[in-house]
Amino acid sequence: MTTNQFTDWVQEVFDSCNVHDEIETSRLIVEVMREFRSINNDKVQEQVTVVKL
Repeated sequence: MTTNQFTDWVQEVFDSCNVHDEIETSRLIVEVMREFRSINNDKVQEQVTVVKL
């Protein structure tokens, strides 16, 4: 997932969220953070692989 795809996905997720429901909003924030971390870890791993080559 590219950065642009990620930001579009986040926008869609929050557009579909009832922001007045704190529990739902909290769950979505956690989901977004997990996805961001996963993407970030993938990019770091790619950089490490390139450096080793």
